Parts: sequence; C-alpha cells; structure tokens
Amino acid sequence: MAGLFSLAAACAGAGELTYMPLFGAGEAAGCHVQAKSHALPQDFVDGQWQGIIAASDGNTYFGVSCHGPDNNAQFYRYDPRTDNVKHVADVGVWCGYTDSPGRYNAQGKIHSNIFEHKGKLYCTTTSAHADLSRPYPGGHFLAYDLKTGACENLGRVNRGDGKWGLLAAVFDPVYERLYAVHQLGTLYYYDIRRKAVVEVGPVENGEWQCRGLICDTNGVVYGGEHDGMIYRYDPRTEVVSCLLTRVPHDPAVVQPTGPSKIPNDWSWHTTRWEQMVWDPATSWWYGVRGNDEYLFRFRPPADPRRHTGEAEGLGSFAYPGKKSRNSSLGLALLGRSLYYCSYPVWTSMAHLMSYNIDTGKMTHHGPIVVEGGRRVSELQSLVAGADGKLHGVAMVWSIQGKDPAKPWAERAQCYFHPRFVIIDPARDFQAGE
Repeated sequence: MAGLFSLAAACAGAGELTYMPLFGAGEAAGCHVQAKSHALPQDFVDGQWQGIIAASDGNTYFGVSCHGPDNNAQFYRYDPRTDNVKHVADVGVWCGYTDSPGRYNAQGKIHSNIFEHKGKLYCTTTSAHADLSRPYPGGHFLAYDLKTGACENLGRVNRGDGKWGLLAAVFDPVYERLYAVHQLGTLYYYDIRRKAVVEVGPVENGEWQCRGLICDTNGVVYGGEHDGMIYRYDPRTEVVSCLLTRVPHDPAVVQPTGPSKIPNDWSWHTTRWEQMVWDPATSWWYGVRGNDEYLFRFRPPADPRRHTGEAEGLGSFAYPGKKSRNSSLGLALLGRSLYYCSYPVWTSMAHLMSYNIDTGKMTHHGPIVVEGGRRVSELQSLVAGADGKLHGVAMVWSIQGKDPAKPWAERAQCYFHPRFVIIDPARDFQAGE
C-alpha cells in the first residue's frame, strides 16, 4: 500500500490544477475494492454529501451538487434492473427558480438525507455558490412522488443572510413532519398535515453541524453536539433539552478540551456524531463520531421523560495507518454488516471498512477504484440498494481527455468529477497477494 502515500507528492504544491496518476498494477496487487461506476448525464455537477435513498420502488434516488455559478444541483434515479442512471430533475427548477438553469445557481445542494413516507420522498436544500450580486434565497423543503414523478416545493426558510440553507434533516412518521436544522443552528420542520413551515428554535451553535438527525418511535428528534452531547426535541412538550448520556470517544485519540482558536480547525466542532444508521434487528442506532471516526451505538430512552439513554463505543472505523481522522457520511447497513467509507486525505484514496454487528469483526477492504484505474477520492453517500449491493456517489480523479473536470470544488489542486458507484461485496473485494 506504500504507493498510495506517493499521491501527495503527485499534486503537492501544484500551481495549477493537474491530473492524478491512475491506479497502477503494483497497487492493484494489494487489497482493494474494484467497483463499478456510471458517468452522470450532466458534466457540470461537482460534489455530493448524503442525499441518497434506496426507495420502495426498487430504484435508488440521489442528488448531486453544483458549486459553479451557472447551474443548480441535479436529482437522479438509478434502476438496478436495467443498470441505468436517469436524470429526474433540476433542483433549482424543483424549488421554483425556473429561469435559473444555465444562468445562475439558485439551489446548489441536497445536503440532507432523503426519506420516504407514503409513496413520496422528502429532502431539503442548501447553497453551494455564494454570489453577492444574487443572495441565496434560502433552503427549501421538497417532496417527490414516486408514482407520478411530481416534484413539489413544500416551503422555504430564508434567514436573510443570503448564504445558508437547510443542512441535516430527518422525517418523523408519527407526527408527519420533516425536520431540518438551518446552518445557523435553528431547528425547523415542515408539517405535512398543516402544510406549513414551523420554527422550533436554536439547537446548535451553527458551525460544523450534526449531519445525522434521528427520530425515535415517540416522534422525539435527536442530534449530536460538541463533546458527544446529545440534544433532543420532544414534540409533545415542544421542549429542547439534553440527555445526560454522552457519545463515547476513541480512547486512543486525544480529544480537544475546548473551542479551537485555529481558523478552520475541525477538532472541536466535529466532536459530534455524523451519519447514523438504524438496525431494526437490535433496536440500536449505529453512528460514527466526526473527529475520530469512532464507531458507536446509541439507544434513546424508551420513556421521553427520562434523561438517560444508552451509548456504547465499538472501535475505530478508520482504516489502518490512517493519520487524518475526520469522518465521512458514507455509512450503510447491508445484511448484518455496516459499511463505512473512511474519509481520506484529499491526496490519498477513500477506503472501505466493514463491521459485522453480530460478530463484532472489523474488516479493512482497502482503497476504492473504478473503471480505467480512476481513484476514488471521497464517497460521502452510501446506501444498501434493492439489488443487494452498495450504492453511492463518489468523487473520482478524472482521466485527462476522457472525464469532465470542473475546478469549483477541486481536491488538493487535482481534477475530479462525481460518478455513481456500485459495490458488490460478493464480487468486488480484491484480497491482493
């Protein structure tokens, strides 16, 4: 695996954007994941975090972001029966900005998870391109009808700052509400029954938010805060409070003791959980902490009047030898295994890890590669598809002359582009020599 660490030298100090070397034969002799991928219909999309779901109709739906000034995020559908990716909607048009395509970026991201309820998909939007001449109009609550294909704009939150939107979200089927946290830290929800957007109030400090809101069977919403603190909103009492239970951290990683004074230092702001996955067989939520990639499980209190839940640490989900420990959002449950795409240093590669819930076995499957020796830099969305395979959207290093390469969200001065990725655990894990 030593060849992986030479990638930094390939792009370090580059004054202009360049191309990453292809995955070589020597590297391919080692442990790695040889995945399948599809190019996307639009070549201007350039990023994705979360925003994916394997729906009840057998298809996987996902959004892909755009950071450029002239186009919006896009919404797609992958049909595993035909192995085909199809464009569904321009997200800006979906939100009502019908004049935006090719002219300005009205809605740059579906940056939340996507949820299904009674035949419809629900999600939220946020910005990706700041333009002082055209302030961001605010984040939207959206719905998509699986049967008719109708795209509904349910409502908007405009805080007047001209930049931020709705980031983390969760759907509550008990009260039929789509909750979302605004990037300035305020909790809102769209009430399906009342057809109205409601402001709850502040729940977070507005920086490096919890990306994995969850909801229990009582309709209580939970999120992660600094230093492993867990907050909740109870719709019956309309009260925001904190649990006494804390998310455990990796004992092998030094934890920050207070807010950092270093600009853009993630160490303090990301001491919360990131993505969360529900396991119905054990009634536990499984998640990964943001600053140390520590895998844990959490069970909310059965009685909302209680202030303690259960939280247990399970082990590091970083790949062996990894130095940077900021976590990704690529987490999915397939069968009895949790699969996690360990967040890479941008000049290295994304690695796939797995954890068997029943046996407690942690496995490193190696870096991820797709067709043509393209290296996967990031994989920030992951879901178990209807075909029994892992589906996600990966940031892939571009091949010069073959792939689109847009500089709006470049990685470490190297060209990349998003591709839809399919990983078959029965076929794609290469053990190496």
